[in-house]
Amino acid sequence: MEITINNIDLSFRNGDLSSAKLYFNGKADTINVSGHIVLEGSEYDGKTYEELQEIVRQKTINKIQGTVE
Repeated sequence: MEITINNIDLSFRNGDLSSAKLYFNGKADTINVSGHIVLEGSEYDGKTYEELQEIVRQKTINKIQGTVE
């Protein structure tokens, strides 16, 4: 599944990164998905774009399969 992250909203609490909301579009053959995934600050911090794409991909697949964390 090809994932494109369109926007990232960061939330801070007491000056520290508390969470990141990643808005995305995904495509695989004739299937399209879009939405957002919320990450804890520690999950987001220091990740490359490619690492974030993989996190979004895995969390999206987990939700579709019903294996939500």
